[in-house]
Amino acid sequence: MVTKIRSRDALLAELTSVFVNRGYEGATLAALARASGLGKASLYHHFPGGKEEMVAVLLRDAVARLEHMAFRGLTDNRPADERLVRFVDGFVRYTQAGQRQCLLAILAQGSIGERHGEQIAQQYRVWEQTLAAVFEETGQKPKRALRSAQALLADLYGYLLTARILKSPAHFTSGMKRLKKSLA
Repeated sequence: MVTKIRSRDALLAELTSVFVNRGYEGATLAALARASGLGKASLYHHFPGGKEEMVAVLLRDAVARLEHMAFRGLTDNRPADERLVRFVDGFVRYTQAGQRQCLLAILAQGSIGERHGEQIAQQYRVWEQTLAAVFEETGQKPKRALRSAQALLADLYGYLLTARILKSPAHFTSGMKRLKKSLA
């Protein structure tokens, strides 16, 4: 007997976990149905466009969650260095202290990257510019601020990937501590 999912957020979380753990190619409809507790027909009811529509919805959801959890911390009236540290803290929450991968990073690497890669890259460039503006507030010139923003994002995703390779969330946690110390 198939159980009904409690909410759309729960459905998206279950589908995201399948794509994160299996990639686009490995996320079969059977695996997605099993994880969500819905039948294949019910999945098509929610996502008439199938896996392609699921990915589009999940990407929008991942961007919204990352913006809410991390980038929102860059917009208040605190000093810029404090906002950068809060941004890192938000990224840590978003990734559940390095135990959860970023869906955007996972999907950008697979074949789905060919279809959604430009959308992901465009969002990433917006985030670089947002961070660069905060680095400029710390007194950096625009080119240096952009390089700092790029380095910060590379560090975040690099630590996340390395922690996954090593199967060591502690690696991510210690990297985040060093990163925050360098920003403060």
